[in-house]
Amino acid sequence: MEHKNLQSASTTSLESNVFGLVCHYQFENGSSQFIALDVHNGSAASLNNSLSFFTENILQTLASSNGLILLHGYNENQPCYFVFNPLTKHSIIIPQPCINGLVIRVGLAFDGSQYELVLIEANPIKSNGLELHIFNSDTSKWRMHDPNNLTLPSLPEFEFRELGTPPLHSNGAIHWEIGGYLLVYQVQGSHCELYELPNSFEDWSWQSTMTYRRCFCESGGRVYYCYTDFDGFHIWDFLKKHEYDHFGLYASYDSKKFRWRLVHSLMHEVFITKYQNSYTNNCDLEPYKIAPIAYNEQAQTIYLQLPGTVVSYNFDTGNLRLICTYSYPGINFNCCLFLPSSSSGHRGRNLVSNEETELNLPIAEMEKLSL
Repeated sequence: MEHKNLQSASTTSLESNVFGLVCHYQFENGSSQFIALDVHNGSAASLNNSLSFFTENILQTLASSNGLILLHGYNENQPCYFVFNPLTKHSIIIPQPCINGLVIRVGLAFDGSQYELVLIEANPIKSNGLELHIFNSDTSKWRMHDPNNLTLPSLPEFEFRELGTPPLHSNGAIHWEIGGYLLVYQVQGSHCELYELPNSFEDWSWQSTMTYRRCFCESGGRVYYCYTDFDGFHIWDFLKKHEYDHFGLYASYDSKKFRWRLVHSLMHEVFITKYQNSYTNNCDLEPYKIAPIAYNEQAQTIYLQLPGTVVSYNFDTGNLRLICTYSYPGINFNCCLFLPSSSSGHRGRNLVSNEETELNLPIAEMEKLSL
């Protein structure tokens, strides 16, 4: 299949008061629903049938970029990657390259005309401990790249895949969380940079055993890092070069390593009390069950996944709104993965306001698709 079939994913830009979410709901038998939601004014959610589908393929969602979704699965019993366009329902199968080490991070960068799939390999043979494998849609070939300007941070012995931080493609770069650091890969020029994260500490290895959640997100052309910890959830703004050059003159930290500005913090006691007062059908909401999934800077709103629900919280007004609900087997609410979407296609179809009718996932009937 030609790569041009994937090049119409980002033709529709998001309105300032509409926020897109893609939900990957994985059933216990391995099949999946991919559900596209448009969130209006931080409250009412509409189901976008044109971008939603069901598949029996066993798939893992790895990343998204400008409307494309990167999946991992199998083709003819061989592991491979799928670059999928929900708008056209077309996908490109990319065989895995021959890698001797461990692939620790995967990312996707799509600029509207071409895309790159980037794998980070932990390679102990290399002096800096890592090597990049890059697939370009123009050449349809893999190439290797050695980022000699940085050294791979110490990695935990084990990481829970379900609790990992999804990569973010923004401002021409892929952003990963890795060992308590932010790794930035600039697509143009294949340049890599490494920065400390706000919640970084010396022994990061135990962080991988905790269920506190983290995410990168883009809003208004800026990159934000949202995470929860023992105290609450916090949002940090990743400063641009001219900004941290200025702030670095007055800060006690090393601006070449730390490029963050705290935007919001909300203590768990405040949020949990508000949630329990707003919804009578609430679960035993522990702090580690609160997962940030997106932040809208203009609306001053954070989107959070809780067991069985997705809500929005407005920092200006203190309003808490229900976006949708979802069912999950037992205690495994990780069966439902939410990612921000920059493309929402035919907006406004089948609007279901959560003030009138509760939108519950998974959906009963949906178009079936085989990748």
